[in-house]
Amino acid sequence: MHGKAEGHPDEIRRVTAMAEDAPALGIPKASFKDFLHYYGQWKYGKVLLGTAGSWFFLDVAYYGLSLNNSIILSAIGWSGGSNMYQIFYRTAVGNLILVCAGAIPGYWVSVATIDTIGRKPIQIGGFAMLTILFVVFGFAYNHLSGHALLALYVVAQFFFNFGPNSTTFVVPGECFPTRYRSTSHGFSAASGKVGAIIAQCVFGPLRIRGAVNGATGKAASPWLNHVMEIFALFMLCGLLVSFLIPETKRKTLEELAGEVPGTPNYDPANGASYYRHKSQDVSTDGKEGAIGVVNETNV
Repeated sequence: MHGKAEGHPDEIRRVTAMAEDAPALGIPKASFKDFLHYYGQWKYGKVLLGTAGSWFFLDVAYYGLSLNNSIILSAIGWSGGSNMYQIFYRTAVGNLILVCAGAIPGYWVSVATIDTIGRKPIQIGGFAMLTILFVVFGFAYNHLSGHALLALYVVAQFFFNFGPNSTTFVVPGECFPTRYRSTSHGFSAASGKVGAIIAQCVFGPLRIRGAVNGATGKAASPWLNHVMEIFALFMLCGLLVSFLIPETKRKTLEELAGEVPGTPNYDPANGASYYRHKSQDVSTDGKEGAIGVVNETNV
């Protein structure tokens, strides 16, 4: 804090370098035209497609699966009651049991591993496991006991949260440039809400197709096995679009936005030529050369 600047940089060279680099370092102003131009490039547009698509496919199945809570609560003996108070109480306790058994552990495993395993592997692994679970749910539904359904439901809740239900919210807040980060995150979140609406408005009525009035248990949802099969397809689609998102763990926002030359998100050819150009201009002997290296690194 009490040190003094050292060295005597060439002011003409410094000003010339600033003038040459100004166009490359200038940040475009956010506008609808620039938005279309930016995301019109596949290397940026695919990221938005990946975040919005994965959130959409996730929420279709995530909110669709919640339609089966009554069946799962019946399997663990926490449904019904002799009066309205007992019905609400048993439903609340049963849901707490399900959340504590699957959802909360999944969240905490995500918290513990998201900066080591990474966002992308967690999301891809979660979608892969959910695809398998929904295939079992759908094709073996009529042969599964209540305890087997409970086990599959808890495991599915675990991999929802140790998987895309955590990462689809985190990645859009990190992988976009500052001027479009909130807009892109909002667009991705809105895609998820569209998926939730479809789950409630389309798959909700579809699961009770052909049900007899007054039916209970599995008989109340005769088409549920086919709905689970459709959800498996949605999870597979979520898995595929997840390959479009970048890995964001332990990276700066500038690097993720492709603004740091020499990094994978920056154009490789331009990054290489940038450093070759700078290495030729900077002297490596004496204090002036050392300061020049530090200055170029900061740029």
